[in-house]
Amino acid sequence: MITACVFSLWPVAAAADTVDTDDDALQPFRVEYRINVSRIPTTIKADMSLEAGEDDTYRMQLSIDSMLMKNTELSIFRWLDCAPRTMHYMHTFRGFRRERDYQMDFFWDPPRVSATTRSDDDGEESVDYDIPSDTLDELTMLLKARCVINDEQTDYQVTTAYGKRLRTHYIHVVGRETLDTPLGKLDTIRIEKRRDQDSKRRTVFWLAPELDYLLVRARHIESAALFGELRMSDYEGPFDYLKDR
Repeated sequence: MITACVFSLWPVAAAADTVDTDDDALQPFRVEYRINVSRIPTTIKADMSLEAGEDDTYRMQLSIDSMLMKNTELSIFRWLDCAPRTMHYMHTFRGFRRERDYQMDFFWDPPRVSATTRSDDDGEESVDYDIPSDTLDELTMLLKARCVINDEQTDYQVTTAYGKRLRTHYIHVVGRETLDTPLGKLDTIRIEKRRDQDSKRRTVFWLAPELDYLLVRARHIESAALFGELRMSDYEGPFDYLKDR
């Protein structure tokens, strides 16, 4: 479940600069990532895309389809005041003799979630619960970086709704690194996410401010010897021109 760990536990992305952004529109893209396990390359690929839909909605999807597992996350949302307002979120996973299917509807007046979850451990359950007004789903929180990060702060807390409950993520901005990518060398911001402040398990993300803080690399660390990594291998979108520089 390397891809599921890295993406579906994603906290809000972070950066050390403040940037000017257009609150009224997001730019569609498609990114392909290759997956490595403890530095060993695999043939598994992950695809992430953002598309504009009808009625001022957007559709963001992350998917992986391999012989080992199938993992899909989908969020349908509106972009309001430089923040995603989720309408529907789903996460399905099949692999390693385990299955999970979460379907979640978000409502905002008042803020609440109505979820139906199916898993090997708990069977099928339906639940409704209240959420804070700034709650994110665990996919579109990727888009929030440009709006919340400033030069004077390095630590953040983010609330997401996932399945039957709320989650708190602890985010720390580590610094900058330059990485080789299909778009050439990119300056990136490195951040770390932990579910518990003192946990040894963590997820590390490298985000490119030049690409509107798009994910370039991610690494989920279970231990010093066991970690999974995703690396950008292809890109289609408004920054294609960088391939020619």
